[in-house]
Amino acid sequence: MKSYFLSSLALILLSCNEEKMEPLSDFEINKNKWEALAIDSYSCTFKISCFCIREATLPKRIQVVNGRIVNVNTDSYDKDEHWGILTIDQLFDLIEQSEKDKVHVLNVEYNSEKGYPISVYIDREEMMVDEEMGYYVSDLSY
Repeated sequence: MKSYFLSSLALILLSCNEEKMEPLSDFEINKNKWEALAIDSYSCTFKISCFCIREATLPKRIQVVNGRIVNVNTDSYDKDEHWGILTIDQLFDLIEQSEKDKVHVLNVEYNSEKGYPISVYIDREEMMVDEEMGYYVSDLSY
């Protein structure tokens, strides 16, 4: 009886101390991959898909230095002129916020090796027309 009681007590204590680990989401896995690389300066082609003027949807070669966009197609970055262009870290922030906001549709595809988002599609409202946004990253070099 004494050994049964001790065994039961040990089992109870072990189960209380054991934390249940939730598996990491695709977002967490890929953000961890990207952050582990510690890349804060790079170039890539960035494209936006939206119901907006054609110029805004053309692919642009961006240069990021120390986590900040410095050039877009060799022109100095201007937030107003180059609206919608994001760094990879900003894309991760956008994805995370979209998940928190429980947008209608959020589709993300990640680079399998480095973890950065290569395609992000967001439809915030089911009943709103033409507010969907797509972001595409390709040709990453650092």
